[in-house]
Amino acid sequence: MIRSAVLSLFCVVLGACTTIKINDDDTETIEYEGGAEVAKDLTTRVCKVAGQQSAEIISTANKDPALPAGTGKQIATFRCLAR
Repeated sequence: MIRSAVLSLFCVVLGACTTIKINDDDTETIEYEGGAEVAKDLTTRVCKVAGQQSAEIISTANKDPALPAGTGKQIATFRCLAR
């Protein structure tokens, strides 16, 4: 519950260009624009706001699979780590 509130607040702080979804398992999904560096920065920031130390990116994909890799909106699935 607290994690959901913290991540929801972080979504508001980041603005409309980023959406975070809390999944049923121990992962989160973030929608963003940019490359791998942006994904790592955003996921790490989300996890730190939630009280964790780092983020592990499990997968990334284009929201629109017809676009070339790394272009347009991206979706990253990640989990926060205490280490």
